[in-house]
Amino acid sequence: MRNYVVCHYAKCYGPPVNYTTHIERKTADGTVRIPYNIKRSDLTRHNREFITEARKTGRTAAIEKRLMAVKYQTDKDGNEYERKIRKDQVCCIEIRLSASPEAMAEIIAQGRLMDWCRESVKWAQREHGKENIVSAVLHMDEETPHLHVSLVPVVQGESKKQATTKKRAAKDKEKAESDGTEPPKKKRRYKKKADASTLRLCADDIMTQSGLKRYQTEYAAAMEQFGLRRGEENSPARHKDLAEYYKEHCEEMHARLDEVLSELAKVERLMEDKDTEILHRDDIIRRKEDEISQRDSELEKKDREIARQQRTLDELRPRIEKERSKFDTLFTANEYLEGVEHSADRLLASYDSREKEVLRIEREALERINQASISFLAKKDVERLAKENAGLKLLVSGKDSEIQKERNETEKERKAREKAEADKKQLEKTVSGVHSALERRHPEETRLLRELVTIGVSDPKCQDYILNGGSVTYEPYPWKDPSNGKRIPEEYCQEVIIKKEGNGNDSFISMCGMRIADFFKQIWAKVTEALGLKKKQEEEQRKQQKPETPRRGMKM
Repeated sequence: MRNYVVCHYAKCYGPPVNYTTHIERKTADGTVRIPYNIKRSDLTRHNREFITEARKTGRTAAIEKRLMAVKYQTDKDGNEYERKIRKDQVCCIEIRLSASPEAMAEIIAQGRLMDWCRESVKWAQREHGKENIVSAVLHMDEETPHLHVSLVPVVQGESKKQATTKKRAAKDKEKAESDGTEPPKKKRRYKKKADASTLRLCADDIMTQSGLKRYQTEYAAAMEQFGLRRGEENSPARHKDLAEYYKEHCEEMHARLDEVLSELAKVERLMEDKDTEILHRDDIIRRKEDEISQRDSELEKKDREIARQQRTLDELRPRIEKERSKFDTLFTANEYLEGVEHSADRLLASYDSREKEVLRIEREALERINQASISFLAKKDVERLAKENAGLKLLVSGKDSEIQKERNETEKERKAREKAEADKKQLEKTVSGVHSALERRHPEETRLLRELVTIGVSDPKCQDYILNGGSVTYEPYPWKDPSNGKRIPEEYCQEVIIKKEGNGNDSFISMCGMRIADFFKQIWAKVTEALGLKKKQEEEQRKQQKPETPRRGMKM
């Protein structure tokens, strides 16, 4: 890591305010002005001035104050005089103190940035005089933190030119004395000469080649405590020519541009792939939308079919009730026929026993006739028994035809009953299937339909109109409360508006803007209140009509 110090001296030409705008980041009227090339303008608020006078009055005022000390002076005799400062004279030297970017980053990481700034300002004040260092500003909003130290180049004593003139005059005098001639006369000057105590403004006396080298060495020695060192002295490294720098910069930019173009080509290929993928997904989405629309149409058809089946179910309900009553009648007739069949079975059993008895008697009679021992009475018994047998046969044959007829009718009724039961079971199965399908596919509509049915709104057209967002107004009618099965008294009947409120799972059927339960609760509250009031009035009336009982001892 190259922990080199940076100590750069530069003359500032022109009015001091030109450089103050850049250093203080504001114009002469105090308006904030951040240069366009400042990359970290969010850190400008961390810039700091370390000289108290410049912090109070500003850099320009501090420079002008120091220049006034040069412009107005007092000689040895106590007389005040004014020294002229030329317009093109260098009034300020800008010292930029910093270090390598890596070294400054390490100093900041160690939390020693303020210590570095204070030590740098102290070194500049020791080297050039505390009164000559009028401003020291830390810049944190550029790539590498650095200090801008403003030095007013005030020196004391004679100038180099004046000392040279004196030496030349002394040599001329010595030569004239050795030659025996008169020394040359001095040119008359009206400018007051500087002596050892005179303050004068001279940047050249500060920015000498030996002096600049010494500043580098001494500043590096002062910064050793921060791990910094001096750059290589007499290094062959030189600043590049501007054209060469821009040439290398252009080549670097061209190489970077080629990389960017290659990356851009990759991005374009990627974009093309993404476009094809997006088109493919659009096709899939379009197909899905077609399928969804087709399913929606199928659902609409099924909804219409469900509505038709609901209407058919409403139409079949009276028939179901009729068939149910007929089934009850057939069940009663079946019980009656079973009793008749039981009686017929008992009669047939009696007939079989009598027939067996007659056959036995006939066999006995034939045996007696064959034996020629039958008597007259026996013949009469035989004739009687034959008549009874013939009558019994006639009775049994008549009963048998009636029983057969009743059996045929019972079989027809039984078949009709079985068919009615099968139709009823099939119808109930269909209705339950329709209800389950409705609840599964349209739970909200099914719930709302149930609410409508509970209050007696069974007309399909009216139901569809309400579910589609319409409102239906009913004349005063004694509505039936679904919770207890009671009807509203006629004197509390009112005009009712029924419509659908809310959306989704929060939807409900409202009566006069209230839920069904709240509507009936309000009605019953009115009824209860009226009954209580009526009861109270009757009690008061009874109290008023009750005769007063005579007091004890009072004559009537």
